[in-house]
Formats: sequence, C-alpha cells, structure tokens
Amino acid sequence: MRRKIIYFIKFIQYISLSLLFALLIRLFLCNFYTVASDSMEPTILPGDFIFTDKYTYGARIFTKLKFDKDDDPPMMQVQGLRSIQRNDVIAFHFPYRHEWDTIRMSLEKIFVKRCIGLPGDSISAIGGFYHISGLTDIPGYEPEQKRLIDSRSTLDSSIIRAATFDKTFQWDVFDFGPLYIPVAGATIALTPENIKLYYKQIIYETQAIINRKDSYVYINDTLRQDYTFRSNWYFVAGDKATNSQDSRYIGLIPEAYIIGRASLVITSKDKETGKWRWNRMFMRIK
Repeated sequence: MRRKIIYFIKFIQYISLSLLFALLIRLFLCNFYTVASDSMEPTILPGDFIFTDKYTYGARIFTKLKFDKDDDPPMMQVQGLRSIQRNDVIAFHFPYRHEWDTIRMSLEKIFVKRCIGLPGDSISAIGGFYHISGLTDIPGYEPEQKRLIDSRSTLDSSIIRAATFDKTFQWDVFDFGPLYIPVAGATIALTPENIKLYYKQIIYETQAIINRKDSYVYINDTLRQDYTFRSNWYFVAGDKATNSQDSRYIGLIPEAYIIGRASLVITSKDKETGKWRWNRMFMRIK
C-alpha cells in the first residue's frame, strides 16, 4: 500500500510539472495556430499549422485571469530579442470585440498578416503598390499587389473602399495616404483631418470622450490643439492583396495586440482534399 501511495504522489508530481512546463512554454516561448483563411497566400495556405514564437518580440503576460468584458486585459511585456521589423509575418489579436467604432482586443480572434508599416513610417498606396516615404523598396508581397491592379475592373466597390472610409479623403485600396503611423511619444496637431484619421487611436489610448466643434477638438471637455501618442502602432497587410481583411480596412494595430512572429509551418493539410502537404512541413515563413 505504501508503494502505491508513493507511486501515486510521484505521478501527480510528474503531471503537475509537465503541465507547469507546458504553461511556461505557452506563456513565454510560443503558440500554435491552424490557419483557416487564404489571405496570406502564397506564403501561408489554409490548413497550415504554424509555429508563432513569442521570444523574438518578448512575450505579453496577462496579469489578471478575470477579464472585464468592456476593457482590454491588463498585461506586462517581457523583454524580447529584437523589435518588429518591416515584412515580418506576425500573429495578433483582432482589434475589434463588439463594434468597429472602438478598438478592443478580441481574445478569441487571431489574425496572421505581414507587417509592412512600422511606428514612425508614412505609408501610401500609389497605383496599387505600397510605398513607405524615404524608401525605394516596395513593402509586402509585390506579385499579389500587381495582381490586385490587374483585377481592378472585377472588384466589388466594397472591396475597393479603404479606411478611413471618410469621403473627405476619397481613399481606396489602390491610392491612399500618406498615412503617418504613430510612434509612442510623437505629437500631432489636432486638425480636423488628423482627428478623423486618428480618432480611434486616441480613444483607445485615453478612454476619453472626444468632441469636435467646428475646427476645435475637445478631449474630456478640454480644448486641445495637439496630441502625443502613448503607443506604437503598425500597418499590416495580407500577401493576397485581393482578399485580405487587413489595415486597409481594420486600420492600425496597437503593439499590445501583437502576439508574436509567425516563423514556421509545422504541418499542412489541404482543407478541400484532406491530403497532407508534405513539402510544406517545417517550412520557414518569410
């Protein structure tokens, strides 16, 4: 009987340590996702089971297990190996939980896109191709951007429209910008144009009430002529430019919503045929 008790205690210890080890891996090192959408084709295919590392950018740790249904969960950031770089493929939380007029983290909805605009960049679309001010290289997956241009006549008007969806700007997926991507500490003038561009970002950062009267902007009833950003923001795009719900539609992504770098396809199974794509196993994502 004594042996059985000792064996049972050791078994419980083994299970507990295994669960703790698995939890630490999920918290600090990596996560795994099965991709359902074709928005990152040809880089990532539907049915790819991908490895997303958290250590490159530094893991985000939720500091409370009970989340408020209306607010983002409180979290802390662990120091990473490097910052996010242009053209990294990243996994992030979808930035809308209830309505599209307020940025709130959706814990259940995970997107994978390519980061093409960094904090401090000014991004544009010119004739269907992305451009970053001061750079000559075209960010993102260029062949699919060309395919978007070639498909222009066949695209529905709802696909062509682009954020901010304000008729003042008359932006579409072929031509928009330049759009400044905020970096923490940067200050902008609160002009009527800027308040339209960054209304959601300011609300997200301040949780304030913003009112506009003529050309004046009031934040919590205080007249403000400028605003200093508190967060870093990013512009993300799907490689399949003709079919991707990305920053052209959902807007900029706050740094706190980024989970990690999608770096490896572990396995891949064709969703239509059910066959394994053996040639994609352990393929690097780049």
